[in-house]
Amino acid sequence: MRKFYTLAGILSISEEEKELIRQQALEGDPVACYKLAEIYLHLHECEDYVSSAHELLQKASEGGVADADATIAIMMFRGEIEPFDPVAAAKRLEKAINNGSDRGIAFQLRNLLYGRYGYEPNIDLVRQTLDQLLSQGEDPYWCALMGDLLMAEGKIVESRQWYEKAVAGGENSAYGDLALARGLNDDYSFRDYEAYNDTLMEGNDAMDPMCMYYFLLDKIESYYDIDPEDTQARDEYRQMIIHALELNIEWCHPMSMELLGDIYREGKIDVPADPVKAWSYYVQGSEFMHASCFGKMYDMLQTDEIQLGQMSNEEAMDLCMINGARLHYARLLVATVEAYKHGRLTQFAREIEMFHIPAYDAIPDDEPLDDEDEGPDDDGRFDAWV
Repeated sequence: MRKFYTLAGILSISEEEKELIRQQALEGDPVACYKLAEIYLHLHECEDYVSSAHELLQKASEGGVADADATIAIMMFRGEIEPFDPVAAAKRLEKAINNGSDRGIAFQLRNLLYGRYGYEPNIDLVRQTLDQLLSQGEDPYWCALMGDLLMAEGKIVESRQWYEKAVAGGENSAYGDLALARGLNDDYSFRDYEAYNDTLMEGNDAMDPMCMYYFLLDKIESYYDIDPEDTQARDEYRQMIIHALELNIEWCHPMSMELLGDIYREGKIDVPADPVKAWSYYVQGSEFMHASCFGKMYDMLQTDEIQLGQMSNEEAMDLCMINGARLHYARLLVATVEAYKHGRLTQFAREIEMFHIPAYDAIPDDEPLDDEDEGPDDDGRFDAWV
């Protein structure tokens, strides 16, 4: 089942296996219903992927698949299922955990590790739980999460042993973090660039899009080391970066969607600035509930970098704000509450007053709102923090 928790796992599934899953789901098999729902959510393979996945997950839940309840809870927390209700989501998550869902346990531990979705950070409880789980055997899934815990504590070098155990056990989504652990010191300076780069290539071969993403971040920096007079070399290098990002986007990696949007918005690597293209990639990322894409869409609307035809910029900004608030993206949470105080977003009044205003009131006055230092904004679905 764990193969279906992450994008790297989903990408490793053959078309023949997918077809068998579809047939079994059509026949009502609850486990197949769960698996097909995760495929839809990771790859957006059908037009109404959210509603189709939700329907399949409900059938799987009724059939006793605890992971289905965990995924429904995650969708509820992220605002993919209306009405937005974190209280009901927490109850659904509790049900999943009580029924032994590893997906639910891992999601809850990340909430406690990074302080997401209204949960107070509790690293001690995360460590205690992981120690208990790992005492029963060094399961690669929990090894990866122990690596995440150490990474969150700034112990990058120490995390290496856990990510290596995870990868050795088949947890391919840990490759990106293993590359960091092999290559970086605790202060994020490089100690072994070759090991970092080699691990990214291993991870890319193992179908982990996060590895190609990290690789391309580095290549974007390296682009500026090429002699500006050598236009052919720069052209070829630029084409390699764009092509690789487009392939990663075909693999449904939202952080790559955001990065390509940044390239077109800012005119990086000598690409002509194109706000329409930038917007289109941010929209793609937002469809995967990638919070920072909502933030960049909001910024483009606010500064009139983009003009929409089907709705006003203000209406689109409202949608960006409420989605960002649901994902606990601090800057958009603040914007949501302040807009509501000025008479906007009234259709979300109950939600804002019950959930977002208390979160807004809890933000310290001196806390920066650029979201750069926050934890991951996804549920582990896209590999970076699994």
